[in-house]
Amino acid sequence: MEAWTVPIALHAVAATLALVIGPFQILRRVKGDLIHRIVGRTWAGLMLFVAAGSFLFGGYGSAIDIFLRALAVWTLFSVTFAIWRVRRGDVQNHRGFMIGTYLGLIGALIGVLAVHTRRIPSWFEAYPLMMSLIAVAIVAVGGFFLAWVDIRFRPAPPQPSPTS
Repeated sequence: MEAWTVPIALHAVAATLALVIGPFQILRRVKGDLIHRIVGRTWAGLMLFVAAGSFLFGGYGSAIDIFLRALAVWTLFSVTFAIWRVRRGDVQNHRGFMIGTYLGLIGALIGVLAVHTRRIPSWFEAYPLMMSLIAVAIVAVGGFFLAWVDIRFRPAPPQPSPTS
């Protein structure tokens, strides 16, 4: 087993979970409630983990490596800035930076998949069934997390007032 296999796998799992959670957060109509805050904090934590962890492996030998490093620096800034802005009540900048960060995550995925010699695409080539099952499992975990948060923290419907 390669020395960097575990950090790369954790990086890929966290990035995949962030890819799953992101659309729920962006497309959900209600913003600012407890569900939004729990999912948002989880997503932001995943993104910070992915961006910071990406400096532990890889290199600067190709254009894609440099692109991914620059994207990681930008992600660390943009997630932190978005959190800071929403805590100051600037929802518009928060929304823009978070959506932009999600689009950057999609860009990173495209960049990684475009280079078949990178570890994740090469693992999919070498072990297609195992890697597909792992990918499905990660997506399922993300879906179960979202369903659990939505069910557990959904506000109770208003009770009808008693009539006398």
